[in-house]
Amino acid sequence: MSASNEAVFHRRNKQIQDAIDGQNLKQALQLCEKRIKKGEDTRFLRAWKAHILFRHTDETHHQRGIVETLDLCDLDPPTTDLDTLDILYQTLRKLDGYEGTMRTLWEKAAKAKPQDFEIQMRWFTYAFDGGDWKSAQKAAMSLQNNFPKSRKYYFWAIFLCYLITVDPASSEADRKLFGTLAYRMISKAAESVPSDPKELLSPPRAVQTAEELLLLIKIFEKQDRYAEIVKILDSENLGIKSRIVQNDWSFVRSKIIGLENAQLWDDGAAFAKSLLSGSEDSIALKESDDWAVWNLLLSATQNAGKKEAWQETQTFVEEFIQSQPKSRNAQLASLDLAYRKFQSGVESTADLLSACETYFNRNRKKLYCFADLKKYLVVLDKDSLNKFLDHVSQNVKDDTAAKDVSNTRRSLYNDSDDLKVNDPFKDVAQINALKFEYCFKLSSNDSSVTKEQVEDFVRRCLEEYQRIERPDRSEAPSTIESQPGDDLCLLTATSLIRFDEQGKEVDANKAPSPVLIRAGAILDRLLVDSPHNYEALLLLVRIYILLGAGSLALKTFSKLSVKQMQYETVAHNLYTRLSTIHPQSAPPIEGAEYKDFNPQSALVQALNFYRNADITTVRSRTSGLDYGSYVNVQGSIDLQDRLGRSICRKMWALDVRRMQRLVGGDPMSRYDELARSTSPLVDQRTFDAFMNCEAPDLPTFEERMRPGPLPNEHWVKSTMVADKLFILLKNMALQKPAGPETDLPTLEELLGSRPELEMTPTEIELSKVHLALLKITYFVNGSKLVPAADLDPLLNQVEEWLTTTSKSISSETDKGPSAFTGTTLTVHSDKPSAPSWLYLHRSFSVLETLRAISLLTSVSAKKTSKAAKIPKECADRLSAATRQAHETLRSNTRVLKSRISEPGALGTLIDLVTNGVAAETGDALRTQLENTLDTAELELYVGSLMESWEEGLDGVLSVSV
Repeated sequence: MSASNEAVFHRRNKQIQDAIDGQNLKQALQLCEKRIKKGEDTRFLRAWKAHILFRHTDETHHQRGIVETLDLCDLDPPTTDLDTLDILYQTLRKLDGYEGTMRTLWEKAAKAKPQDFEIQMRWFTYAFDGGDWKSAQKAAMSLQNNFPKSRKYYFWAIFLCYLITVDPASSEADRKLFGTLAYRMISKAAESVPSDPKELLSPPRAVQTAEELLLLIKIFEKQDRYAEIVKILDSENLGIKSRIVQNDWSFVRSKIIGLENAQLWDDGAAFAKSLLSGSEDSIALKESDDWAVWNLLLSATQNAGKKEAWQETQTFVEEFIQSQPKSRNAQLASLDLAYRKFQSGVESTADLLSACETYFNRNRKKLYCFADLKKYLVVLDKDSLNKFLDHVSQNVKDDTAAKDVSNTRRSLYNDSDDLKVNDPFKDVAQINALKFEYCFKLSSNDSSVTKEQVEDFVRRCLEEYQRIERPDRSEAPSTIESQPGDDLCLLTATSLIRFDEQGKEVDANKAPSPVLIRAGAILDRLLVDSPHNYEALLLLVRIYILLGAGSLALKTFSKLSVKQMQYETVAHNLYTRLSTIHPQSAPPIEGAEYKDFNPQSALVQALNFYRNADITTVRSRTSGLDYGSYVNVQGSIDLQDRLGRSICRKMWALDVRRMQRLVGGDPMSRYDELARSTSPLVDQRTFDAFMNCEAPDLPTFEERMRPGPLPNEHWVKSTMVADKLFILLKNMALQKPAGPETDLPTLEELLGSRPELEMTPTEIELSKVHLALLKITYFVNGSKLVPAADLDPLLNQVEEWLTTTSKSISSETDKGPSAFTGTTLTVHSDKPSAPSWLYLHRSFSVLETLRAISLLTSVSAKKTSKAAKIPKECADRLSAATRQAHETLRSNTRVLKSRISEPGALGTLIDLVTNGVAAETGDALRTQLENTLDTAELELYVGSLMESWEEGLDGVLSVSV
């Protein structure tokens, strides 16, 4: 094509593209057809025309575009023009069920032009980026066959075989076929490595890098060929000491795993001892990885089945501890060895008790001591456990006595510098002793613990906290790090909450106790001393949520500085049900980011993490493949898949849309596709950032502190029904197309057999109403999925719910509205004093449903006389009942708000912190609390709590129906 003709061609193409960009598809279609009629009847223009037809909203044009696209894909000879192939591919990508056509489109083009590198590479790139591993594997095989001088394509083909093998979506037959193929190809690459390590030149398709060897190990592990892995890592050319590996620790770990899984116990024990004794040249053990070696030695000893093996290992461990007395893992290995002996019947309970006491003696001044011993102590009988606790108590008393003597000497010698001991961990033994007492005396006997025992424990924790020396508060808060003594305040808060109603089963739907206010005050005091204590901040966030102080929870959460993957693993501690607890923005905070007081902004930022992570992982996948970092590429693929199907991501998308419906804000249509997606979900939520000193056989402390059951897939399905309901009502109100009609779920599909395990009673109740409303909306919209005979029962169900709800939130009585029962905090007298999360959760959830009913009756009234609609009499009743329920809810909220501002409310809350409810706190604890808490700081804490409650209730009052 001449330069002038090419310029004309590009100018004409630009005209079409400009029309498409301007959403003028009719003009774009006319320009295409005009050029075709004038003799420019190319596959490129026909493919473009089909794509424009496909994008048309008119169904006839849309279907015609699909047909013409598929016809072009079936042409013979196949299309090989890259621009045409790209247009056809972009159309097929947006069609469901045509993945096979996409594969064959590029496969036929590649076969037609085997030496056209651009076609071959484009085929691979599209398939790989799209996660179509089978197509990408074919493309990689084609590349390595047609361009054999580049060795990387051979390993690409192997890697794609492996990805097919580990892909859950692959069939069993494909896993077996491609797993075998990957094993054979990578084995051939390993066999091609020269046996002489001095030979520098290797065949092109031989393993040459550590990344390729890691890929081999992954493939062998998938085939359960662990003995072969050990053999390869023992070889001269690919072993741990080889030129390729060079004693890299990741391969040492692979050999450890191989030895364990192949059950080569004698070899495993020998290898572990050689590593620990340092006889393996140039392999430096890292403390973080050290335990894997010790665990191999202990497992090998236990499984060897030889009496002398126990003694040999015992001797080895003792000698190691003598040579390296500060090694935590060596001491833990000694303890674990005693535990394994006890399990195997080699040693008695007394021997295990002795090992536990020895470990405590050696590590009592380390914060990890409690967590390390906890799992071993649980197997001891009651008498042995009591002996251990007595040993701990006596040990700590001896330490305290020695400390007193030292302090006396220091005072006599006028605090001489040579007698000062600056040990930040000198009080840790006492902290560990209190944790053991909490776990094995209080928690494990929670049904028989008395109030006096709990108060005495709390008093001693606070007394010890006050006694511990801390950094000067005059230092900049950013420089004050968390201290070991912080755990004492955490233990205090935990004890107050945990044993407020000891012996009762965990009930996540029960109204929280006012004791949370006391616990929050203690944590607030702790954060003055240690502003960055992560556990305290996280627990305080949860306390504020339970108390219904959403703005304080959001503000406190910002101090955790959550970043990157923490949005997946930590953020759910605040965001779970936030849309029905604190959907509205709080007043701006000076110097804070918008997300610190606006929950919508907070959730949008969390969702931005997932979007950015998706872009980053795609980029790292591509670059990693070019560099041959196959294991890292697989890690990126796994991460992208997990984040893409994250239950947190799905929940945040649904919740931020609910917030927008309740209190307004920016449209959240950008999450439409995410909200509609029905892909299986992945749960990566963790709760290990909370302190947990509970006995091992009891629920964790965090489980006792949840705002309702932990949401899961049925919660998501139910929330999707509500989301779909509002989308449909909005489109109907704007007279927009309703979109593709999907099947309605049954109630069983929606809630499952035990909905109470993940949904609150309010959520279960409203899920049923939302499903009924969705069916009514389908009917009004003319859907055939809901027969006319079902309309009256559905309307009756909604009307009955409105009647019941109006009664349950009836006007105030002498003892308070019945709506307050079990949902509010009662601080003084017998009247509700403040909202809890349950009051706000129910209020906002009911308001959302009332808004849906109001929208439905409004949309139905605007329908023409010939269209399906709700009978006028019924619609009027529904509208009246909706208004009545809304007004009653507002009236109750105003009453509750007035209670917060009653005279003396501030003083009552301050008294609650020091004296407890009804002033039941003993004198000793009351005095200790008064000594520990600063009066001015306590007033600020209580005042901010009251402000947050008022903000929450104002949020309820601001929602219109």
